[in-house]
Order: sequence, then C-alpha cells, then structure tokens
Amino acid sequence: MRRQTYPPLSKAELEKLRADAGDIPGVAKRRNVTLDAWDLRSESAAAKQHFALGCWLYYYSQRIGLTGPQGLRDRIDCARRIFEAGFANPGYAFFTVFHFGEREFDTLFEMGDGAAVVDALRKLARKSQHQHIKEAFAELGWSLAPVVVQNASQIQLAL
Repeated sequence: MRRQTYPPLSKAELEKLRADAGDIPGVAKRRNVTLDAWDLRSESAAAKQHFALGCWLYYYSQRIGLTGPQGLRDRIDCARRIFEAGFANPGYAFFTVFHFGEREFDTLFEMGDGAAVVDALRKLARKSQHQHIKEAFAELGWSLAPVVVQNASQIQLAL
C-alpha cells in the first residue's frame, strides 16, 4: 500500500493550512492563542519543515477521539507519522495552525486502547528500516521487547 503524502482534505482546506502556515501570528490572533517568540520560532520551523505532517495532524485531530477499530487505526497511524518524522512528542509545534498539541498527543495513548497503540507501534519499530520509531521509544522510555499484559492493572505498566 502506497502511503499518501497529504491526508484526504479538500483543496480549500489544504490551501487554508498553507496560507495559515505563512501567517502564524495572524492565526494566533484570530484563534486568540498566546504566541511568544519561542513558540513562533518552533511553530514556524514545524510548518516549513513538516507541512505534510502538520496537515495529517490537523486531519487526525478530529479523528483520534473516535472509539472502535477505526479510532484505533487512526491513533496508530497518527503516532507512526509523528515518530517517523523524528518527533517523540511534537509538543505544541503544530498547535496554532494545525490544532494539534499536547492534549491531542496524549489522546493517542489514553483512549482505553493505549497498550494496543503502543504494541502496534512496537511491531512497526521492530520491522521498520528507519530508526525514528525506535528512537521515539527510547526517548519515551518504552521497551521494544514484546510485553505480555496479564490484567488490566498492568496495562499502564506495559506502556
């Protein structure tokens, strides 16, 4: 399966995201979001260097809270894209323009199926030719070894 460069957004949505990426202070003002100099540098760099990822994060910001199999697939794919781009946690680098920050990142692992998300990423990391997922696991302190969860109280420990 060939992975798409951009998510299935309309041409108008992509054009708006591209325009907003070029005017982050204006977007912050419009959204009533505080943006200091450090945030502006961080978000500008993310928008320029990782625009396609930002578009995916925008797309997934509306989907990662879904329950069921589709929600699980979306959370796994969203985390995979973040990790493969070289981020262990994107923080707020994609917040003002792409609506994806710490809370959205945490949601990837806090929808009751976090152990399944991490296990799927663990499997991807072990068979991937790229090191980024493995590096994210190391930065987050997660093991790449298979983890057997015996009961629900151990799920958090497995992460």
